[in-house]
Amino acid sequence: QVLERRSFSHELVSNGKVNARNKADLRFETSEVIAHIYVRNGDRVRKGQKLAELDKFRLEQKLSQSEDALLKAELELKDVLIGQGYSVDDFGKVPAEIMKIARVKSGYEQSKSQYELAKRETEHATLAAPFDGTVANLFSKTYNPANTSDVFCTVLGTGNMEAEFTVLENELAFIKKGDEVTVVPYAGGSSFEGSVSEINPLVDANGMVKVKADVDGEGKLFSGMNVRVSIRRNLGGQLVIPKTAVVLRSGKQVVFTLKKGKAMWNYVHTGLENAAEYIVSDKSRRGIEEGLLEGDTVIVTGNLNLAHEAEVYVK
Repeated sequence: QVLERRSFSHELVSNGKVNARNKADLRFETSEVIAHIYVRNGDRVRKGQKLAELDKFRLEQKLSQSEDALLKAELELKDVLIGQGYSVDDFGKVPAEIMKIARVKSGYEQSKSQYELAKRETEHATLAAPFDGTVANLFSKTYNPANTSDVFCTVLGTGNMEAEFTVLENELAFIKKGDEVTVVPYAGGSSFEGSVSEINPLVDANGMVKVKADVDGEGKLFSGMNVRVSIRRNLGGQLVIPKTAVVLRSGKQVVFTLKKGKAMWNYVHTGLENAAEYIVSDKSRRGIEEGLLEGDTVIVTGNLNLAHEAEVYVK
């Protein structure tokens, strides 16, 4: 392979987990009997779609009663204001302090509060999906009272996932927000692309830094999955060789180049790497004596048993 400068993508590899960026634990606010459950675990739902519904008979009766009480309180409020010398046409001109006292004396504030509460309980007797996602942790059954202290179900936004992983402190210089990442589940299957979204500015006791990346899960990733994360960053034009080109001789890195039919021994130093390639030291730079030059023909295979100036032929 003829050595030339080309774009090099530095790669860091780490282990982590993916979690849904959008996650909602849904609960009923009253303990009425569950009348209908419209979904099951694993079902895809759209924003606003009905998930489950309580028996609303008691709630609707309570709402109707509180509405009647509110109307009565409004009439009582008018009587109080008329008793203060205001006509119906002047209610808008009543001073705020007098209006506040009249509302309390007539019971209007309490009735309004009870009406708003009854209205909210009736509206929330139907659970709806807050966003597009997948249903999880749904274990309740119909014809049983809803438990207001327990989560009825969870909705996970499995399209927009977040991978959380750690990198070493000395690798921070090679990672920044926006760098491309590839996420591969250990359970197998496809890989998923994303980008670094967050770097926590804190090094823990083990010298590790937490990093997060936004990942398009395409609805195929499960929240909590263990994954392998590869972070790539383009470092521009570099002298790059395949890892197979490097052999060890007496504990030192050696690369053989081809010159006039002979294998020439070259001591080198490798720098950053990815899964298949190294950046190799460049002899054209001042102070570097062990390395290669652009244009060298590098032997990349069949080099394990070569010696200096051994005669070779290229297949």
